[in-house]
Amino acid sequence: MITIKSLNLRTAFLMGAIFFGFSCQTKTIDYENLAIAITDEAKTNLVQKLTTAIAEGGTKQAIPFCKINAVGFTNQLGKKHGVELRRITNKPRNPSNALSKEEKDIFLEIEKLKTTAGVFPKKTITSDTSVTVYIPVLVGGLCLQCHGEPNLDIKKETLDVLEKEYPGDLAKGYRLGDLRGLFSVKFPK
Repeated sequence: MITIKSLNLRTAFLMGAIFFGFSCQTKTIDYENLAIAITDEAKTNLVQKLTTAIAEGGTKQAIPFCKINAVGFTNQLGKKHGVELRRITNKPRNPSNALSKEEKDIFLEIEKLKTTAGVFPKKTITSDTSVTVYIPVLVGGLCLQCHGEPNLDIKKETLDVLEKEYPGDLAKGYRLGDLRGLFSVKFPK
């Protein structure tokens, strides 16, 4: 026999179970869109800083600025957003931007999947402890001053500074729209 007291108890239990079930569901995090927002901020800020440095002293002044500030700026932005943010490439100028073995495979996969419209895909890798999103970095017009063809896009005085600042530089010979590298945005779970 069901009494009002037992009905109220069952109703309260059911309502509690429903509420608890909803409150325990995890939100789906859109890691890719978060990574895009973070890397867009990084690109915008870096381009602004480089444009200012170029306006103040030409490309040859921007090179030492970039050498001193780019990695630190990237790390600082990653900390601000609670992620590990890196710029990586198969042709590094700065050795700290070189690809790991796993990243080489990812880079080659992204490079191979370029569409006929010149679009490179993003890639997301999930592990038990993190989610890493790889966002392509393309060569733009401003980039060619330091990353284009030597003596064509890159002036002699700029080449001299590059050789002095980066003796093992591999980051030249690019064309507009080439895959320069990847942003690696690692989110902890």
